[in-house]
Amino acid sequence: MLETQQILHDRYKLKQKLGESAGRQTWLAQDLSSQQKVVVKLLTFNDQLQWENLRLFEREAQVLKQLNHPRIPKYYNYFCIDEQLLWFGLVQEYIPGQSLKELLTQGRVFTEAEVKKIAADVLKILIYLHGLSPPVLHRDIKPSNLLLTEDSQIYLVDFGAVQDRAAREGATFTVVGTYGYAPLEQFGGRATPASDLYALGATLLHLLTGISPGELPQKDSHLQFAHLVRLHPGFVRYLSQMTEPNLEKRFSHARQALQVLKDNQTAINALASPQPPKSKIHLKKSPSRLQIKIPILWRKVLAPSTSWTGLVILGFCLWILSKHWVWHTGIWLIVGLVLAVWSFVPILLETSVYFDYKQFEIQVKLLGILLKRQRGNILEIDKVFPSDSGGYGKNKVPEVNLAVGIQEFSFGRLKPPLSQEECHWLVEEIKSWLGL
Repeated sequence: MLETQQILHDRYKLKQKLGESAGRQTWLAQDLSSQQKVVVKLLTFNDQLQWENLRLFEREAQVLKQLNHPRIPKYYNYFCIDEQLLWFGLVQEYIPGQSLKELLTQGRVFTEAEVKKIAADVLKILIYLHGLSPPVLHRDIKPSNLLLTEDSQIYLVDFGAVQDRAAREGATFTVVGTYGYAPLEQFGGRATPASDLYALGATLLHLLTGISPGELPQKDSHLQFAHLVRLHPGFVRYLSQMTEPNLEKRFSHARQALQVLKDNQTAINALASPQPPKSKIHLKKSPSRLQIKIPILWRKVLAPSTSWTGLVILGFCLWILSKHWVWHTGIWLIVGLVLAVWSFVPILLETSVYFDYKQFEIQVKLLGILLKRQRGNILEIDKVFPSDSGGYGKNKVPEVNLAVGIQEFSFGRLKPPLSQEECHWLVEEIKSWLGL
């Protein structure tokens, strides 16, 4: 039985037990040779110990010995002691700080900005690990294995589940990982660099929602979280891709995930360009909603013969009315007036576009009457771009397009049309809000 003040390996004086699980203990100790604080991880060899656990413990020591990264605690020593029970010890650098799990337990609420910084910091560590030859996979990223220091630095700890060689066809590996954080392919013994990205994504969701990913609702194996916390739509899309259960649809490597995160933030922070002069478009945005209204006085461009027909009918009706009034003449008079109004008087046509954290909707109204409505999932928008339609050459009409998979939703095809400047301005505003 290990106790405080006990000296191991004639060098490490135990100060405080930091954690304990079956056959394992973690202690804060003092290195008597350097007087520095260190962390000593211990594994006891007894009847309950499986050889696989010892193999993983030794692999952790061997991998840590080769690592050199400022956000991974340094390896110091590996030893074995025989005092009644056989103990194996691993000595590492002590990092003063608290694990993210401890902070969550204390009720800490993490903001979107804080979580994005944590994501970027961990991704930089993963770029280093996955870039080694062979790649080093952590396989157990979760809040308890991420330390946050007082100066807001993140450290990745506990490499007890590390894999330091690539999977070969027909090869099998010990199934490790924590339920809720590990993706399906990892439980099948086929961990890849993208498996660590899934675990990081699940960890970020835990920080944002305060709910363990294993307890989050699911739909078709996708974690459902957008309704629990208000996030920027671009970041919701990012987290959804990080935790995509389909390996082929997830980010394939940490460098890609970090670049997309940076691009997302750049788009959000982009300064809005000024609205084109004389534009009548009404745009209102907040972190959770974007509204666009395009009021247009629709001037019908009719053929000259159609307009003259309206005038002839109107003149004929007025002449008949001046001679004598009959019921059917009144009907023709009304028809003539309607045609004349339709031919020459502008009518209010309004296009409204709404975005929120879940969906978008496009409405077209004529004199307040809904003529057209289109809806789609905001997380499925792949691209926003301007285009010309409705003819060739000078007859082309600018419009805004939303690409959603194989579908395209468009708006802005009006008479008089939006200007090219208005179309490009709307596209940039939407892309910025979506974080595209």
